[in-house]
Amino acid sequence: MLNIKQKWRPSLALVIALVCIALVTLPIIGVLGARLSSNQFARETERSLLSQAVIFAEVYAAAFSGLQPANDAGYVLSAEQSERLHQDFHPIAPSLDLLRSEVSPPRPDPLASDEPLDAPYEAISQALSQLARSAKKTTLSGYVFTDHSGQVIASSGSISGSFLHIPEVSQALQGETVSVLRYRDDPSRPHLLNSISRDTSYRVFVAHPVVLGDRVVGAVYLSRTPMDLRKFLFQERFTLGSVAVFMLVSAIGVGWMMWRLISKPIRDLSSQSWDVASGLKPTPDPVRHYGVRELADLGNNVVSMAATLSERSTAIETYTSHVTHELKSPVTAILGAAELLSDGPSAVPGDRNQKLVHNIQEEVLRMNALLGRLRELARASVQTDPTPMSLADMVRAASAEFSEHVVDLHAPPETYPPLSKDQGHIVLHHLLQNAFQHGATRVEISYKATSNSMIVADNGTGISPRNSSRIIDPFFTTRRDQGGTGLGLSIVAAVLKQAGAVIEVMAPKQGASFRIRF
Repeated sequence: MLNIKQKWRPSLALVIALVCIALVTLPIIGVLGARLSSNQFARETERSLLSQAVIFAEVYAAAFSGLQPANDAGYVLSAEQSERLHQDFHPIAPSLDLLRSEVSPPRPDPLASDEPLDAPYEAISQALSQLARSAKKTTLSGYVFTDHSGQVIASSGSISGSFLHIPEVSQALQGETVSVLRYRDDPSRPHLLNSISRDTSYRVFVAHPVVLGDRVVGAVYLSRTPMDLRKFLFQERFTLGSVAVFMLVSAIGVGWMMWRLISKPIRDLSSQSWDVASGLKPTPDPVRHYGVRELADLGNNVVSMAATLSERSTAIETYTSHVTHELKSPVTAILGAAELLSDGPSAVPGDRNQKLVHNIQEEVLRMNALLGRLRELARASVQTDPTPMSLADMVRAASAEFSEHVVDLHAPPETYPPLSKDQGHIVLHHLLQNAFQHGATRVEISYKATSNSMIVADNGTGISPRNSSRIIDPFFTTRRDQGGTGLGLSIVAAVLKQAGAVIEVMAPKQGASFRIRF
């Protein structure tokens, strides 16, 4: 028995289960990892703050117009900045990226300042503070308004002082819009009673210039904590739940389909192969449902292989019985002659001695011929040289041994029957030998392309109607007393079967005739 190393291998059911789990989890992981990540929340928060900053900057500039100080204080925009602002559309794209951007330290406290606000800023301070506090109730964002020197003129809280030392505010007063991430400055650790939205460890800050004409008259400084992933999942729980149910149902459907189309047919094929191996069913019944075309081909091949093995096993058993029977007579005769000869020359007269020796020689020759034919029969069931050969060359090679007889071929010179070189030689040699052993002096071979058949006819003694149905059976012979083995035509039939052809006995008026249909 073949020794196969045993090692753990996953079952097909486990593989199907893992595929179904992957179908459910991978889309969720992809969505949570790509679209619902903290980076996406930070981008959305930045985009919202940029939109609010632009609106508040326009409100600031509109309130400030007509109140500009006499000295025209503030940064003068560069030509490039001025050109960009005068374009019909100049959107500001979000720039924050948690994967590439560093999170800055908490926002520094404003520096104390005793300088009074200029009159125009003082005039709009109260209105801007009231607007910021009202907006904060809805947007939950923090707002700070500064003048051209960075001093706070209004806010949504109670902040006062100068923000000029903060990098993003300083850049905004130079006409640039800046977005940064800063860690929260809350020293307390989050606990279960904290707001979910306040569990994020950083805030988004946006500083945007307030431009009037070609000068920066101030800045709008906004901040907000991005949404937390858990809060988003809680808000979208019904949608995500529906998606999860849909994915689960789809995974179950895919799993059932894979089980039905792959797993079950494979298990049935395995059971079928075990029945063949154990001998319960030498030729198994086809599986009712193969599922997919590849498994159907595999199942049909298994059934075909089992049928072939069964046929060969039956043939071997039959041949073994026939060989045992055929060899029994020669062996018995040889043993009997050997016993008589062992008594010495005095026990057996001279002429009887010669007859016994002659019998031994004949029986040995018969056994040798029988074994030779059995070897030929075994070779006939093995694939031979597939080299193609014309019918004329086949006939010439097969008839070389019978030069004293006439072999006529009636076929075009370029006729190539569907037989290999070896197959054609074996078939024609045995048919010619069989014909000449039965008194034939002429054999005619013809090939009909229309019916794709070949006829071999001779002028010998022919075949009686009683024997025509048995003439191809193994070990059936009418020349047993002349050393016939009854395997010649059996070998021909075996070779033709391998080539997908059959041989038929015809009933001519004279001699014997065989038709080979390809």
